Amino acid sequence: MDVARQVFVLLSVLVVSWVFERCEASGKFGFEVHHIFSDAVKQSLGLDDLVPEQGSLEYFKVLAHRDRLIRGRGLASNNEDTPVTFDGGNLTVSIKLLGSLYYANVSVGTPPSSFLVALDTGSDLFWLPCNCGTTCIRDLEDIGVPQSVPLNLYTPNASTTSSSIRCSDKRCFGSKKCSSPKSICPYQISYSNSTGTTGTLLQDVLHLATEDENLTPVKTNVTLGCGQKQTGLFQRNNSVNGVLGLGIKGYSVPSLLAKANITADSFSMCFGRVIGNVGRISFGDKGYTDQEETPFISVAPSTAYGLNVTGVSVGGDPVGTRLFAKFDTGSSFTHLMEPAYGVLTKSFDDLVEDKRRPVDPELPFEFCYDLSPNATSIEFPFVEMTFVGGSKIILNNPFFTARTQEGNVMYCLGVLKSVGLKINVIGQNFVAGYRIVFDRERMILGWKPSLCFEDESLESTTPPPEIEAPAPSVTAPPPRSLPPAVSSTPPPIDPRNSTGNRGTGGAANLIPLASQLLLLLPLLAFL
Repeated sequence: MDVARQVFVLLSVLVVSWVFERCEASGKFGFEVHHIFSDAVKQSLGLDDLVPEQGSLEYFKVLAHRDRLIRGRGLASNNEDTPVTFDGGNLTVSIKLLGSLYYANVSVGTPPSSFLVALDTGSDLFWLPCNCGTTCIRDLEDIGVPQSVPLNLYTPNASTTSSSIRCSDKRCFGSKKCSSPKSICPYQISYSNSTGTTGTLLQDVLHLATEDENLTPVKTNVTLGCGQKQTGLFQRNNSVNGVLGLGIKGYSVPSLLAKANITADSFSMCFGRVIGNVGRISFGDKGYTDQEETPFISVAPSTAYGLNVTGVSVGGDPVGTRLFAKFDTGSSFTHLMEPAYGVLTKSFDDLVEDKRRPVDPELPFEFCYDLSPNATSIEFPFVEMTFVGGSKIILNNPFFTARTQEGNVMYCLGVLKSVGLKINVIGQNFVAGYRIVFDRERMILGWKPSLCFEDESLESTTPPPEIEAPAPSVTAPPPRSLPPAVSSTPPPIDPRNSTGNRGTGGAANLIPLASQLLLLLPLLAFL
């Protein structure tokens, strides 16, 4: 089995494992998710002395800095042509062990080699570790994983379809650093003051497949960074096997697919209802005919997706704030500048009945609460954001839970004060439970509630259940990654003042044994 596919299967199993937990009055069954650093996994892998206690405050204090399994069919009716996805499948997994970013298994070159790459809407270049000597991470054991998990490195000479991009080529965006027109085009990309990648540009084949019952193979030439030197978090726990940029510059993969007339200039990403769930990605997907929409603006120099928020309400009452924010899939939490931060958090705090905890100077979250000892659910006021055009989004998962040193349950509003960033960032926790469509042809961001693989419009061969996952790790972009996080499984969630059939948010639905067995079948496809 291909090395990267082994890695993807291994990490997916470590991130998500299902066992029976309880049977509710509705007759539905439930499951429990074990994170790589859960007590059960720590014991089996010998991690007891390496990480803080599961769900403890100490764990969250270190977080403030941070497949072929499923193939979807019958996509939304906005699509005139069949979308495509990676030939390894459209499944994405948020791996806390690797900085809590969403990862996918991709194949590059001839013959194809597989890589476990991070998906990033905040950058553009698709790069892989390549000819990088001692700076390459060749095994996850090198970054602290307590067992050997080899990783593929990209080798241009081993691919018959690989060719260098010269400085005279229009695709050479780093031509100012060229010594002559015939030189190989260099690149240097900084994700933060300490994290970046440096190398040369080349062209090779990315292997895709149609998202329909035919699963027709699709090959496309892409601009690829041969990452010869990685620094900072790329040397520790973030994107150690490459990054696939999803920004709007001409050399990003979505842009190249559109230029080659393979797909529409649009793609979608789905985020599980609870951060840490599995998700999906589709290129050429233009979403639903009845989705909510708002225009987005390209934010220079990052070319991220910027949104104008025209209003925010908490518990059904407007709080009188407007803001501009960039939407970044690489940020687990949401970061707001003043005055928006103060207005939102105070309005939320005024409606929470549980006792607020004293502010911990070592914990970046200022609004944390003790859950009443006899409580069986967490009640919270729903937060709704309105965008240009009047479209609204209701937050499914605005907080995370943890255990105190005394063993009690606490929960915190997952919003951080944006101080050094000087920009508002809407993170994954504000879009959990939604399918987000990046329609770059119309410069529109669309969304609709989604379980990613259980929508009536999204058939799949083996749909995974909605997973009750541990809390996400904290990230303060840039960079958009942190050490892994663990949280206790929260009690059922009961949002107050909610309307319609919004559901209970954090309560896990359990699945029959037959369905659990079906979930194991796709794993065998890798063997």
